Amino acid sequence: MWKRKSLFRKREKTEEIFKDEKGTPSPAAQFLEDYEQEEQELTVLVKEFTKGGMVQGDFLFPAVSFLAYIDRESGKAVREKGTLCWVIRRASSNYIHKFKDYGIYKILVRKMKPGILNPLGEPFRNRYYVVKILGKEIKEPQLEKIRTEYLKPVFIKNSLGEFKLDRRYDWFEGEIDWLGNMECVSLKKDEDADAAESALKTLHMLMSDASGWDSKFRQYAAEELTELANDWQEAEGITDITKEEFAERIGSPSLSIDNRGDFEAVYNDDDMFAGHWIVVCGTADGMLTDASIEG
Repeated sequence: MWKRKSLFRKREKTEEIFKDEKGTPSPAAQFLEDYEQEEQELTVLVKEFTKGGMVQGDFLFPAVSFLAYIDRESGKAVREKGTLCWVIRRASSNYIHKFKDYGIYKILVRKMKPGILNPLGEPFRNRYYVVKILGKEIKEPQLEKIRTEYLKPVFIKNSLGEFKLDRRYDWFEGEIDWLGNMECVSLKKDEDADAAESALKTLHMLMSDASGWDSKFRQYAAEELTELANDWQEAEGITDITKEEFAERIGSPSLSIDNRGDFEAVYNDDDMFAGHWIVVCGTADGMLTDASIEG
């Protein structure tokens, strides 16, 4: 009898977050409105578990991605990504649901209602509210096979260098020789394959004339940011910088290229902006679009 009463109290305490002190629906309750009432069991292979999530008012909405799941009707594994969500008090140190990186779990969930749109205006897919974790480190051969394949090291090797896939961020990372300096490069993985074709196409374009692109980047940054740099320098009582000096002072760029082929060339600021990064942005067809300071 005592055990049943204790469990009831625990559930009651968890559900307190869905109403405020006046008994009106909280942001947590509004969040839950997007999910169906029906509860179902779901077996999933989760990705990495990183603490964090969307913040709204006094609430934090954690989320963890999964890589694959077992279809309830066919019993077969489906390699399709999805998201598991829940809600906690923002000030709480208890995340309630804890997942191990690449673990296989059986969970009780409520599926998001059809027609709910994501920030891009598209319907959410495979998004669930976690009611309860029913089992941890489930033995599921189909998902275990997918996990083994997923965690195998993946490399791209070509004339420019060697790039290793970082699964956590879906980037290939490596170094290139940029005019005699070894610089870091990040290539965003293609959406549906362990490759980076669009990013590599842009990298080849830039490396085919590294000297010419280096000059373009420097001149563009100097045109866009020298005046701003002098505003910063004035506060320190330092003599004005010319555009020519600006272009000469920034170092060699690290490159970040997304899966559309758009890129960022990131430069050290040589203390012209108190240690911020100088970032020159461009498109896959070679148009320079923006220069700013970050960090």
